[in-house]
Amino acid sequence: MTTVFNRSLLPLLLTLGVLDMVPSQHLAAGEARAARQQALAKQRRIIFNDDTYELSRADANTPEGFLRRRLKPLVGTPVDTISFSVLGGWGDAPIYDSKVQAIFGDAHGGPPKKWSPYTTRNIKALISSGCDPLQIAIDFTHENDMELFASMRMNDAHDSFVPELVTLWKKFHPELLVDRSGIPQDRNAHPLGLYVIAQDFSHAEVRQRKFEIIEEVCQRYDADGVDLNFIRHPVFFSSTMRGEAASAEEIEIMTNLVRRIRRFTDRRGLERGRPILLAAIVPDKLQQARNIGLDVQTWMENDLIDIVIPGLGYAPLTLPVKEWTDLAHPHGVKVYPCINRKAPQKVADPYVAEGFRGVASNWYHAGADGVFFWNLGTPLERKSGQDLIVTRNRYYKALPDLGSAQSLVGKDKLFGTDDPVISYYQHISSTPPLPVEIKPGFAQQIPLQAGDDIGAAEKAGRLKRLQLVLSFASQVNDDLVTARLNNHQLMGGQLAGDDQRQIKFELSPRLVKQGHNTLEVSLNENGSQNSVTLSSVRLWVRYGDD
Repeated sequence: MTTVFNRSLLPLLLTLGVLDMVPSQHLAAGEARAARQQALAKQRRIIFNDDTYELSRADANTPEGFLRRRLKPLVGTPVDTISFSVLGGWGDAPIYDSKVQAIFGDAHGGPPKKWSPYTTRNIKALISSGCDPLQIAIDFTHENDMELFASMRMNDAHDSFVPELVTLWKKFHPELLVDRSGIPQDRNAHPLGLYVIAQDFSHAEVRQRKFEIIEEVCQRYDADGVDLNFIRHPVFFSSTMRGEAASAEEIEIMTNLVRRIRRFTDRRGLERGRPILLAAIVPDKLQQARNIGLDVQTWMENDLIDIVIPGLGYAPLTLPVKEWTDLAHPHGVKVYPCINRKAPQKVADPYVAEGFRGVASNWYHAGADGVFFWNLGTPLERKSGQDLIVTRNRYYKALPDLGSAQSLVGKDKLFGTDDPVISYYQHISSTPPLPVEIKPGFAQQIPLQAGDDIGAAEKAGRLKRLQLVLSFASQVNDDLVTARLNNHQLMGGQLAGDDQRQIKFELSPRLVKQGHNTLEVSLNENGSQNSVTLSSVRLWVRYGDD
């Protein structure tokens, strides 16, 4: 039987609260879903997260002071959406004029001493002027043909190493936090030590505090969407702290929370005549998400989210984007994988643009709808004057190229492998193939993705140079290392670097396939080295445009 939603009944249903009891799929089958799908189809190339660090600047007590360093320079780039952290970048308290929870500073019993002395002062000054930080950001985006998603950090735990950021609510309700039994006081002594002060979502009070912020923001502000950031930070139950997978009951708790949020945002969207999109930032893989209580597949199948953002950029070159696009697109869900401020993490600052382009090329080739940027503004922190300008230009340099696969054509890129993921995020990140020990007689296979059609670039006369660089943890002898790419032995390798820990190969374009490539590295059995550790693989593609 088909359910038809009668819009003429909407005011009465809203008044009676009946829509809270209507299954979300009934709403999604009618006007709410149709409106969301229409909004979802608009151009949305890059989503840029702003963690509101700029509020800590001395001059951020005015809209101009708050916007000028990080957000204003985005105008005219392919950034179509700002993901704005309504709880701020460091902590669990609102940075807007909240009426349901104490704002940053007040929530802590006073401005945190080890944080900027300006943050709370600036928030209050902006509120007093009649335009708080969230409203400033919304006005800015809408005036510049952009949109704003209210970003909700679902379980921020920065207060585990900055005690002054612990809110009074957490202090008064320790029973609502995760069980830290058996976890050392030193957060660095345990793989999940960062999360010892995380909230446990098995408690209704915890879930309510998250929901009421979303409810307030959507009722009082003209946000275009909400993104639920489940990676800042990815622990929701005490079972995770014990190294256990989330139970079926815990998974259902989180699904019901997302369902409740979806029902509310759909209702609010119908009420105001414009939909509210719902995005979710989730672990790299479906099973990793389920392990911490997030059944993302069910969310997509049941129309609970519109956009999925896999990963938070800790293993972007290993992220299985094709698996996400294959799963999400049949359900009408868009996929925006996340790039962190460096991709890969250890790439030198002068080459971050090439790294961004390489990751984006891979993702567009895998069917991604766009990219989500995390921490791109972080390098700008504590910088001013010419230093700020140089740093911002370096990190924003690639933005004009990242809006589509076409805009990346002919731009220099860096492809390669990810660096090891820090312990706090290993349980929700893909596992990089390196470092790996290579012993005589045993070839190690390393996957290498290259989103560019390098052969076509050569035929078009655009390709200038193609170079593969293997880096090792110690000095190597190039005569003892054998490398094969897609079953072709590489010749002419040259030692590089003052410490002779690199071997560089100039490659023929015909050796590199668009998409998946396999590199094999081995040691000569008759050589003098017993083993070497391969620590990174970099494929540099130069078109001569930079």
